Amino acid sequence: MNDDVAAKSIVVAAALLIIWMGKRCVFHSRSTDLIASSSKSKSAPRTNATATEAPFDNLADVYDSSFCHTTVGRLLRYQTWKDLDEAFATSKFKSKPAAPILEIGCGTGDDALHLASQHVYVLATDYIQGMIRKARKKCSSNTTVPRGCQPTFKKLDLRDSHYDISLEPIHKFAGAYCNFGGLNNLSPADIGHLANELSELIYPGGKVVLVVMGRFCLFETLYYLWKCNFKRAFRRLKRSQNAGIAARVAPDTKKQIVYFYSPGFMEETFTDTSQFRVIRKRAIGLTLPPSLWSRSSSKKMHPSLLSFLSWVDSMMSGYCPFFYFGDHFLIEFERL
Repeated sequence: MNDDVAAKSIVVAAALLIIWMGKRCVFHSRSTDLIASSSKSKSAPRTNATATEAPFDNLADVYDSSFCHTTVGRLLRYQTWKDLDEAFATSKFKSKPAAPILEIGCGTGDDALHLASQHVYVLATDYIQGMIRKARKKCSSNTTVPRGCQPTFKKLDLRDSHYDISLEPIHKFAGAYCNFGGLNNLSPADIGHLANELSELIYPGGKVVLVVMGRFCLFETLYYLWKCNFKRAFRRLKRSQNAGIAARVAPDTKKQIVYFYSPGFMEETFTDTSQFRVIRKRAIGLTLPPSLWSRSSSKKMHPSLLSFLSWVDSMMSGYCPFFYFGDHFLIEFERL
């Protein structure tokens, strides 16, 4: 009897938690000072580009084994590829058909190579030199990319106030994307500067697809509550969006400063430029395990179960409030 009461109490507590967290995510607040400094002011303080570079030194060595080559990692990436294909591979860019797509945070190049196989030319950037080296190596050994569509890989640190996103002789892009948390190492001020830069670099009608680690991951929170680890259950909400927290982005790596953002923050920051409108929002990893656990969960969970959870994701992730509850969220903008 006591066990039944305890179980019911846990269920009720979890339900109340989900409702409370949903309200907190949906009706998020952000100060007007932050809006002004991040979205509109070019003189806002920027992240120190060298201060957080060291923790990433070994990330390139474990990125594929801990995420890209795992069952969970593949399922999560396949979800985003559907959106990338719809945004770029099936679109006809009437203004500049030959303009490339800009990738921010390309990692080891999987997304750029996928789009290249769809005859989409990508300028893929990352600020980790090891990632660029591995991406170029993958590209050189890839035989599925059509001739003339090989991506260009370039080192680029968006935290550097003097960065230059240019590809001579092309200075504008047909679209842009950033997959799996590439923006979460940027401060709110950096995000604001990026929004302004993209408003000038993207042709009208072009799409910007961003996949960002969110402020609340339902799977992660319920797991840690079950383990009675309340500190980790609420780690993403411990601080406001303009204050980063120390966290690991992959197993066997050092902690780094990470900023967790809500869909509302990204929407407000980009639409404040008056050059973008939102056309899509959905969760990535709503019922699948979080990306940080890709390697361990891929070993412990049956592939059929993971495939089923991925199907559930595809059915539910686009509806409110579910797109607030994923490990990541996808938000797509159109350049006006």
